[in-house]
Amino acid sequence: MMYDEYGNEVEGDVMGAGMVTTGMEVVGYEDDGSAVYGARRPLPRRGVSRIAVQRPNWRATTLAPGVIAPDQGLLPLPMTGRTGTNTFTAALPTITFQGQIQKPFRGERLLVSTVRTGATAVGRLIGQLFVGTDLQQLDIDGFDLEQVGTPNAFGVRLTMKPAQPGVFIRLVTTLNSVLTGTDTIATTITLLGRLVH
Repeated sequence: MMYDEYGNEVEGDVMGAGMVTTGMEVVGYEDDGSAVYGARRPLPRRGVSRIAVQRPNWRATTLAPGVIAPDQGLLPLPMTGRTGTNTFTAALPTITFQGQIQKPFRGERLLVSTVRTGATAVGRLIGQLFVGTDLQQLDIDGFDLEQVGTPNAFGVRLTMKPAQPGVFIRLVTTLNSVLTGTDTIATTITLLGRLVH
């Protein structure tokens, strides 16, 4: 067997007529049937086997050590009252709850819990849900936040508008029954949603 200056095997006539080099790729043929060669393609070195290396399990969600692949997570967004309190009183029958996101986010599930104190603390929380300035309802009337956001509800999910970092998500909330005296309704609202990270 003969070899050229690059270490590739040479077949055929050593003087050049009909010479075929395994390192050259045939890209076409002339009218007389002779081959036209293109750029030299690299050949694997003799004696070197190519073994596929499998990623370790801890690398399943990473591109490289310390570099996480794009992924989604279901995370909570706490909603707090803009007045500095989450408690309804006789003097404060309306609270706007809000949360400001720091990463791309799409809300999917409300969680609402209340603690009622006093005989007149029977009113339901009625709210309007906004992502930025976009109403996330099919009508402008408020809906019962406790009914949709009860923690033990099954299959109660929303598909809210995706929002970019810095956007406020707000719930304009009012009681459907007035409190009197020192009666209160303390409320905690959390919005679960998909975060792209």
